[in-house]
Amino acid sequence: MSSVAVSRARGRPESTVPNPPLFRAALLALGGTSLVLGLYALISPLGFYEDFPLGRGWVGLLPSYSEHLVRDVGSLFLASAAVTIAAGIYLTRRLVLVALLSYLLYSVPHTTFHFLNFEPFASGDVIANVIGLGAQVALPIALLVMLGRPVAKPARPGARAPKGNRNGRIVGVPDSSRNPLVRYAYRQSRRRAGGQVADPMRVFAHSPGLMLGYGMLELATERTRLAPDRIKHLAMLRAAMLAGCEWCLDYGSAIAIAHQIESDDLRELPEYRDSARFSAEEKLVLDYASGISATPAVVSDELFARLRERYDEAQLVELTNIIALENYRARFNWAFGLAGQGFAEGAYCLTPGG
Repeated sequence: MSSVAVSRARGRPESTVPNPPLFRAALLALGGTSLVLGLYALISPLGFYEDFPLGRGWVGLLPSYSEHLVRDVGSLFLASAAVTIAAGIYLTRRLVLVALLSYLLYSVPHTTFHFLNFEPFASGDVIANVIGLGAQVALPIALLVMLGRPVAKPARPGARAPKGNRNGRIVGVPDSSRNPLVRYAYRQSRRRAGGQVADPMRVFAHSPGLMLGYGMLELATERTRLAPDRIKHLAMLRAAMLAGCEWCLDYGSAIAIAHQIESDDLRELPEYRDSARFSAEEKLVLDYASGISATPAVVSDELFARLRERYDEAQLVELTNIIALENYRARFNWAFGLAGQGFAEGAYCLTPGG
């Protein structure tokens, strides 16, 4: 039987944490340490005060002694051990979260006090304190960070895909993710995408750190206002069309129409050079977008010189960024097989290749 089947058979909740073996080992180590310390302090309070650890007298270096206080500390260690060991056995997310937070409520003030009171200690004891006490803070924090990552669950036969994961070669992270960064990103995506979470965002959410960095680039790109919006959107759509990104063209067409780019403009974008709907300046930028989106890229000195006659350095950076970024989006989405989500439904939508 699998470990999940055994857990169910015994009435034990199945693990809801990432990397269960690592969490179990770490939690049992923390809980086991608290158990040993608690028994030591409770059974032999004077010995704990005078000898801990191994006769070096760390506690006694910071007087004074109180049997009542040491026994109380031992009892609290045992209480902490019970919660932490239980979390290591059951590995349910909420119990693990409570155990780690409660452990930090002890270890952070305890470590802070010792770091501010090293004067009575010898050098070797100071080093041992720094390593041991630092680990008591660093390990729970590391586990909390890992706990924020989504847990992949095996799909049940006949089960529906999580809401919003309607296409693509991998299943995106569902709305039920407990990662606060992912949940925030999803809220922002719904606000910007008509109530939907963009499928590329669900794919990126498998790597929240990468999603954060990419999102910052998208936000910075959105807020730049040096080059005309119409030209940027046309260049972006031209790049998406040449890269063959169905999702990009679905979303980009809807955004372009929202920015007053007419459906007839989109229809004639594949043959923009012969169209009267585009100005000479727009055709120049579309040539630039076509050159950057070619494989390999082809941007002649003559073309770039003509661009420099119309745009300053900051505007050129902005235009180049939006074109290059759309190529990144397109190739990322194309690799994962992401189709459109119906953003341009009811309006004209460009198709890959024109």
